[in-house]
Amino acid sequence: MLAALVAALTANAQSVDPGVGVNPKAQGATEDVTKTTGPNGSEDWLNTGITGDGWNPPFLALDDIYHVSLDDFYGSIGSPCKQYDQYFQSAGSKYGVDPVFLAVIAMQESSCNASAGGPTPGLMQVSCDNYPNGQCTDSIQDNVDAGTNYLESQLNSTGGNAIEAFGSYNGWFTAGSGLNNNQGLTESYPCSSEGQANGVPQNLDYLHQVMNGWLMGLDVYGAQNWIGSYQCDQSCSDGGKC
Repeated sequence: MLAALVAALTANAQSVDPGVGVNPKAQGATEDVTKTTGPNGSEDWLNTGITGDGWNPPFLALDDIYHVSLDDFYGSIGSPCKQYDQYFQSAGSKYGVDPVFLAVIAMQESSCNASAGGPTPGLMQVSCDNYPNGQCTDSIQDNVDAGTNYLESQLNSTGGNAIEAFGSYNGWFTAGSGLNNNQGLTESYPCSSEGQANGVPQNLDYLHQVMNGWLMGLDVYGAQNWIGSYQCDQSCSDGGKC
């Protein structure tokens, strides 16, 4: 039985590149990625306030975030994104954002599928308001620029807080938004009548998956799909929180 327990725990922990290290600015950070922790802090820390009065994101600047190199990302689980590198490089240069973050967002949002549809199409899955002239186009560069433009706008509006900016990219919100009785996002919101009517946000593991999954070169949609404590199926049909 002990051997089985050890095997189960090992299956839900993943060593990452030893060069990544542990982020000293992130609370609860661990060298290995587990269901609830990783080099960029614990999920409880990233999700501060969600179990109480509403999301109150802690602060990490974009330059503070630990991550694998872009080449390492392309050489592993981010290989579908490599074909779009020229677009990430161009947008990164234009907006002053490390292209690795753009490739990771594209992987999380669309699995790096430029043909992904829906109300927010393409690689970056953002609304047409963020495109040049506020209109969607068929240009991959316009799509990546639109996503980068939105990320940059969120960084600017939050005083450079990358945690809040990434959360906002997924529809997370803080107090004063008018949603959820003017509270920030809470764990009960996604499956509430208001949350389901709005359709977002659904994935309360989003920040942990981005910060300690994709950015560590781990496959959140594949072998490391155990990352995250909520494990939402996004249907709300099982009485879950998201």
